[in-house]
Amino acid sequence: MKKLPYTAIMASGDPIRFLFPLHPLTEAPEQVGDLLTRVLGAIDRAIRDDDGASDGDVLQALCMALAVRTRMVEAAHGPVHRLARELAATALSSDSHVIDGTTH
Repeated sequence: MKKLPYTAIMASGDPIRFLFPLHPLTEAPEQVGDLLTRVLGAIDRAIRDDDGASDGDVLQALCMALAVRTRMVEAAHGPVHRLARELAATALSSDSHVIDGTTH
């Protein structure tokens, strides 16, 4: 299985390193990483502009965005819904390492 290495920088400046398993039908891993960077950048900019958003608010909005994008896919809803759940579960279970070596 292909994997996408990805590093995010926390507000503290500490890096978090991920190794995301990619779905076997992923066509462009580089674009997946680039899109992830753009999404995280947009979230960072939005949070800076709105001091009232909690981490829970951000997570809820991201889950809602996944639901909206899933519904926008022009394919049978059942298979697309299952794929979205599978991809979310895989991403959430991927290994991540904080600078102190802790694995989550």
